[in-house]
Amino acid sequence: MKHLALLLALAAFLAGCASPVRFIQTDASYVVAPKPEGAEVVLRHERLQRPHRVVGVIEAELGRNASRLELDALLVKKAREVGADAVMLVEYDVSRTVYYDRHRVVVGRRGRTYVRPGRRRVDVDKTAVGVAVVFR
Repeated sequence: MKHLALLLALAAFLAGCASPVRFIQTDASYVVAPKPEGAEVVLRHERLQRPHRVVGVIEAELGRNASRLELDALLVKKAREVGADAVMLVEYDVSRTVYYDRHRVVVGRRGRTYVRPGRRRVDVDKTAVGVAVVFR
């Protein structure tokens, strides 16, 4: 029974450590093989003119304080891991989710008590999406 509890706790911990970057392969014939660490990966916001083959889509997601440079670095790192030569058509998005806490807090001090209503919360996610390509 202890082993099962430990296994469930470990699974819950690892589920929270999900990677903020994912690669969606669109070309089934492409074999994913990492590039060497020093290999150059081109990052463009427009379409590349050089002959290329699209192998997938790379998506990076970070929180409120992320900058475009950090998102670009994640895209390039993932492109290097999957063996892509370039990432093109990079687009950025910011999504905001506004919600109210339902919890009300009863606060008391020296005989006085009052209920503090729920607070407004805002979750911000910044996302960068690009097309991974290999040159012909």
